[in-house]
Amino acid sequence: MRKFEDPKNLQVHFLDERFYEVGDGQFYPSVTTILDVYPKGTAFLQWVKDVGNNARMIAERAAESGTKVHNACEMLMNGEELTWDDREYNFEEWNGVLRFHDFATRFKPHWEAIEVATISHKYRYAGTVDIVCLIGDTRWMLDIKFGNAIYDTYFLQLAAYRQSWEENNPEHPIHKMGVLHLKASTRTEGKKGSMQGVGWKVEQPKDSYDKLFDVFEKTLGIYFFDNPDPRPKNLTLPSVLKLDL
Repeated sequence: MRKFEDPKNLQVHFLDERFYEVGDGQFYPSVTTILDVYPKGTAFLQWVKDVGNNARMIAERAAESGTKVHNACEMLMNGEELTWDDREYNFEEWNGVLRFHDFATRFKPHWEAIEVATISHKYRYAGTVDIVCLIGDTRWMLDIKFGNAIYDTYFLQLAAYRQSWEENNPEHPIHKMGVLHLKASTRTEGKKGSMQGVGWKVEQPKDSYDKLFDVFEKTLGIYFFDNPDPRPKNLTLPSVLKLDL
């Protein structure tokens, strides 16, 4: 949950980030929330068994690290200058930022959208697209990831974003989509034309967009079956307490 403090009214507000408000008191679930009902797979379940009670802590640390790298990449796209401060980024995180810099320097994308919310009124969901950019004449939709592995849900997420983007921007269709993986095992720049470098790679889906969105739509049906009237659980709590003694 996102926290907002209101010192004037002595309150603190906790907003449920799993939902987007779309007007008239109506809320749509986020794409990532919908994909929580998608099967995690045997590899994930085995990992949970292997790490046991540490699974949540490891996942939270990985998410925090990924957020730092993601925010740094956004700053670079917005023209800001970054300086390595080891109080802000550890060695691994800064390497992730350097890999993004390598991608942007070599392929010179023209940024069309950065961290933009996109809403599908047709299917009743919303999400935030990391990047829409032109590389040459090709319009790419890219999602930045800083994890050790690439999962099927990442491409389902992109298919959902592409659907909602094209609903709202039919004059700017997406030609290709991929995951910009900043923790890849690649050791070279690959063959000519490859979108990869040392430690990073643009991973494209093996399945077609139509097939991926069909799977997402089925997952969406399961989500709405379990949550026929999804709404956020926002909280407002007092920020100052005192007992009258």
